[in-house]
Amino acid sequence: MPPVSDLYSEQSTSPVPKQGTLAQIASHERWLRCLAACEQLDAEMDDPNGVKHREATRFIAVSQFASGAWLDLCPDGRHSSKITSEVFATALQRRHGYYISCAKYVYDAKEAAGETVTIGMRKGDQLANGSKDIPCEHNIRHNGTMYATANMVRARACGKLVLGDKANPQTTFHLNEGHVTDMCEIGGDLQSQRDVHYEVKVPSALTKTRQAGQGSAAHGGCCASLGHKFGFGNTLDQTLLKVLGCKERGHKSQGPLVHATGKGWVKGHKGQYYDALHVKNGIVKLCLVESQGGIAPPTKRIIHNFAKEVGSPSAVDRTDYGTASGSARGFVQHHSQQLSRAAVCGDSQNINNAARNMRVAHSFMTGLNAPPPCARAF
Repeated sequence: MPPVSDLYSEQSTSPVPKQGTLAQIASHERWLRCLAACEQLDAEMDDPNGVKHREATRFIAVSQFASGAWLDLCPDGRHSSKITSEVFATALQRRHGYYISCAKYVYDAKEAAGETVTIGMRKGDQLANGSKDIPCEHNIRHNGTMYATANMVRARACGKLVLGDKANPQTTFHLNEGHVTDMCEIGGDLQSQRDVHYEVKVPSALTKTRQAGQGSAAHGGCCASLGHKFGFGNTLDQTLLKVLGCKERGHKSQGPLVHATGKGWVKGHKGQYYDALHVKNGIVKLCLVESQGGIAPPTKRIIHNFAKEVGSPSAVDRTDYGTASGSARGFVQHHSQQLSRAAVCGDSQNINNAARNMRVAHSFMTGLNAPPPCARAF
């Protein structure tokens, strides 16, 4: 777009943009200024033992589709619309990059005792990701998101929905050998009547584990961790490779793939659903929701395709919509809120549980009584 002064001059041949377009430009400019401030903060307080590019990654993660949808939920008395005060406070603190209040006491005591306490630890990274001293429960956010996904699939399901059970893998062994499917809709594809598998993943963009993307001569190119550059840069590519696998690309003599040029060798990899895809001729769909609440593009397409299906005159929408006056009435809005809520609240509950365990362990080691959890703020 040419400069504004040229747009409104009499000699300009460019059409004057609409007010909405100009408002978007101003909004994008503010977003870019916020991103630049996060990048500057990362440069000033770079922690070699913490999450690299933390603030830029966090800001981009909470800017993705439906990352804040859980904040639009209207309570109507049902469990699916409730968020406890403790979980809500932790979720807001994680979203905005604040210190986690329920862990403040222990970290203050550790710092006073001469232990190293980093900013990333105070912001909940260690509690969310776990360590050898602080175990975490990632299945909380996974199971909640899986049930929210199952409700979405059931709302337009045309076949029987089977949920996998990792404790009893033989029940779904005939559907996908080698990996327990999260859920499978038998004959779920309307056109071909093929089975449709749904694999639910709830990764976090804020982890210390990173991939430079350089690969190796023996194994070819690999994914790169670029969550500080674009949305889902730390999660989506790695998950697609793990779940669906990839075909071999290029030749080994070319050396590993160079991301900047797109040239090089990528070794073929069998994903977790190789048997379901290539042996049993099924369909596999990835439902990826980051722990910050953002819904990945493949999952966003699933939601919108389901909305089109239930919107046809002959279809039935079995969604249990909220009863409050402000509750979502559209398929996309309702299920986006539920998926985002399940991932964010599950991650916050995991952090609160880890903080409580840390307080108990600290009181046991020091002989002091553990303080109560953070006060109710809402």
